[in-house]
Amino acid sequence: MQVDGASAWTRYARLALPLARPALATATIFTFLNGWDEYPIALTLISDPGSRTLPLAIATFQGQNATQWGLVFAASLIAVVPVIVIFLVFQRQFVQGLTAGAVKG
Repeated sequence: MQVDGASAWTRYARLALPLARPALATATIFTFLNGWDEYPIALTLISDPGSRTLPLAIATFQGQNATQWGLVFAASLIAVVPVIVIFLVFQRQFVQGLTAGAVKG
């Protein structure tokens, strides 16, 4: 079916994609958070200390007898910065997705 002579890609880019943008932004945020904060699989699969992910490295600062709190807090701050940046980039679409069904009328 043709809409004003538009091709399939034009219809997708001008109709479907703008409607799906809030859902795509929300899925992007949650997918990034899931991959960034992944701990159990990395703990199971990575045995080389040089290949550790950031959550594994933060866990190594916690010893059996003492915890190096300064290093834990500094590494946690470094770990949270990319999450904040991703959220700020997609914040507008994320909020639109949350409020899209909340408006009556």
